[in-house]
Amino acid sequence: MTGPTLLPLVGALLAGGIGTLLLAAGIAKLRDHDTFLTTLAAYRLVPGTLLEPAAWVLAGAETAMGASLLAGFAPFAAGIGAALLFALFGLAMAINLLRGRTDLSCGCLPGMASARLSWAAVARSALLIPASLLPPLTGLPASLPLRYQALAAGACLLALALALSHLISATSGPEEHSA
Repeated sequence: MTGPTLLPLVGALLAGGIGTLLLAAGIAKLRDHDTFLTTLAAYRLVPGTLLEPAAWVLAGAETAMGASLLAGFAPFAAGIGAALLFALFGLAMAINLLRGRTDLSCGCLPGMASARLSWAAVARSALLIPASLLPPLTGLPASLPLRYQALAAGACLLALALALSHLISATSGPEEHSA
């Protein structure tokens, strides 16, 4: 495979992984709206009167960007939108870390309620910005079967990365507390 052929494939892999990440996070926030609303309020960045609409808009935008990337529909707009979301999330976390508020949930993914704000979470959001911009820059493979296989493979790679992350934190957790 040559460089010009490989780049759209890498873009599709990233679109699949990032699309799955955003879709899962967005749906979880829509399903458990009250928990997300509480997390958003704890950040103390949105005025009280705007909390409810902001929570719906953020969860809806995550869901829409994720579905669009995962389906390979409008990858340019979805990639730009995803990058803007990750920039917003990283900025919100950084502001609270600079305020010394590390006890907040990052609100990143379902099942990660115990994940707290950290500079690693800010760095993760920052790394997802250029990754979100690659699909709009490279495009997706012209072959529909190859496009959807790459999107599915990206989703599978994300699932494997999340499973590995949970395994690592589960096995390293007790050792950290015993020292």
